[in-house]
Amino acid sequence: MNKQGNRCLLWTALLSCLLGTSLAQAQGEDKSRLKQREVYDKAQALIDKNDIAGYQALRPLIADYPLTPYIDNRVFSLQLKDKSVAQVNTFIESNQSFPFSYRIRAPYLDRLAQQKRWRELLEFQTTYPNGERYQCLYHVAQLKTGNKEAAYKGAEKLWKSGESVSDACDPLFSAWNKAGFRADEHIIERMTYAYQSRNGSLIKYLNKQLKTSTGKSQGKQVASLFASPKTVTSFINESFPAPYKARLIEAAFRKLARSDSEQAYSLWPSLESNSNMSADSKQSMAEYLAMRFINTESPSEAKWRDSVLVKSVNDTNIERRARLAIQEVDWQGLSAWIARLSEAKKQSSRWQYWLARTEIALGNPSGGEQRLQSLVGDRNFYSAAAAIYLQHSIVYPISQVVIDMETLAPYKTSLIRIGELIDRDKIAAAKSEWRYLLSRVSKEEKTMLAAYAGQQRWHHFTVVATISAKMWDTMNLRFPLAHRWWFDFYAKELNMDSVMLMSLARQESAMDVEARSPVGARGVMQIMPATAKYTAKKHKIPYKNSQELYRVGKNIQIGSHYLNELLGNYEDNRIFAFAAYNAGPNRVKRWRQRSDEQLDVFAFIETIPFKETRGYVQNILMFQTYYRDRLGVSGDFLTPDELNRRY
Repeated sequence: MNKQGNRCLLWTALLSCLLGTSLAQAQGEDKSRLKQREVYDKAQALIDKNDIAGYQALRPLIADYPLTPYIDNRVFSLQLKDKSVAQVNTFIESNQSFPFSYRIRAPYLDRLAQQKRWRELLEFQTTYPNGERYQCLYHVAQLKTGNKEAAYKGAEKLWKSGESVSDACDPLFSAWNKAGFRADEHIIERMTYAYQSRNGSLIKYLNKQLKTSTGKSQGKQVASLFASPKTVTSFINESFPAPYKARLIEAAFRKLARSDSEQAYSLWPSLESNSNMSADSKQSMAEYLAMRFINTESPSEAKWRDSVLVKSVNDTNIERRARLAIQEVDWQGLSAWIARLSEAKKQSSRWQYWLARTEIALGNPSGGEQRLQSLVGDRNFYSAAAAIYLQHSIVYPISQVVIDMETLAPYKTSLIRIGELIDRDKIAAAKSEWRYLLSRVSKEEKTMLAAYAGQQRWHHFTVVATISAKMWDTMNLRFPLAHRWWFDFYAKELNMDSVMLMSLARQESAMDVEARSPVGARGVMQIMPATAKYTAKKHKIPYKNSQELYRVGKNIQIGSHYLNELLGNYEDNRIFAFAAYNAGPNRVKRWRQRSDEQLDVFAFIETIPFKETRGYVQNILMFQTYYRDRLGVSGDFLTPDELNRRY
């Protein structure tokens, strides 16, 4: 048995002991557990061969094994087509502590629909379902059981989409159409939604469905406007149903602004003077174009942009304009734009910091320093920035959690099961169980679960629980010393800071060795396969395929080499290296060219245009502070070179 398995069984024994079971009894249970694992694996192999009878013969031997409900669920799912509504409801009810209990609903609905058991589908689905496909099936069931009025209302609701609707709605839409309820007006309305969703293929499809001459004429107008949004000025004067015309004008103008902002700018006066559009709609359109000119070099465009944004109540747009003022080192302008933010946004630590900087720059150092002093002591990047400016130590609130096993007693079975899943390397199932458990408990219980996970060295699970419980001050749990041996090993090999590596991994994956991002980055340091291949080849690291990135040692080896390479490219400047790790070196090159060494380090970070990358850099710098404090090691928040150079 491996070390992880030994550790899991020891912790299981401890949990049993703390929750009222004797240690001797727990040790006896551990020996039985090893045998049950063997039987469980045999049972899974029998099910792989569709030998249900063989599984049933072994089932009594693993009746109290923590993972047996998973194999029961597998067998039940294989037999789902033969189950009655009552049987499925009973299964769900008896397995409510498992995340799979509700996952069986979707496949059972699919089965009922495939078997055309429409009355049973409605009997089973007593509330309006989530998910477009199952909403379609629900209304089809209403249609097939004679409730046409409700079915057609559902059809009209689902029809109003700018995207393709699930194929499950085809019989519903067909019946709705044949019954004479789908008029050309419905098609034109949906073409409007499709335009707003930038869905040209749906516009073409819908255009072919129109029946009347009026409808066909209107469909042609929409299709032409989509093909050539610059014709929006003539479309304004054309006859078109009022409810949809304003939406199409705005969608067309936005489309033109994306493809040719200069032409959109030239057409704006004629659109602005149109009396048929509301003031709110005009402001929305103008702001959309104004944001396309956020970095314009044209004085006239910049003047127009600001004349639009000065009327804005959109904090996101005003913040972007404020960042432009930071980029241009325009302290007077920055003060004015901060003043236009909503009160809540203005009072945020971010903008209080920059308001203090403007006060200092504009000749009110005492006021600015007093404002900075009010930020010191909080747990965020701007508090740290204020402390550095004032030459104070970086301090922040810290709290500890004392575990109370009585609070966890109701979840003993779930915790033992999660531990067994982790030990059996069924990490996806364990994560699912953990999230499901957290969703069903109070904040106090989440806090205890976070402490328990930390005690178990379930690093990623600990972080997830602290986030769920908003335990922002519990630094020992939020920042586990995960995979420290690997970080220390490659830091020493490459003469790097292991705290930096650990902090980057904490930001990238929350220490999840099996993490995979929507774009394909993998593992604890979230490495893209192409980056891994390039880095491994360049540094002669043995590497077979992207699956190796889920091996924590290999992932940290490749990630460390890649980050070290970036640091070498940027003269050990972490700001550039972290930004490049997240957004790519080419973007960092553009941002540096734009700032042209006119900014200090805090201004450069603030003007990173990507919210994700901006937060990424700030977080890792803070995480290094937290980890250094946890480990009792010294280090600068920013090195003298990082702090004093121009960006």
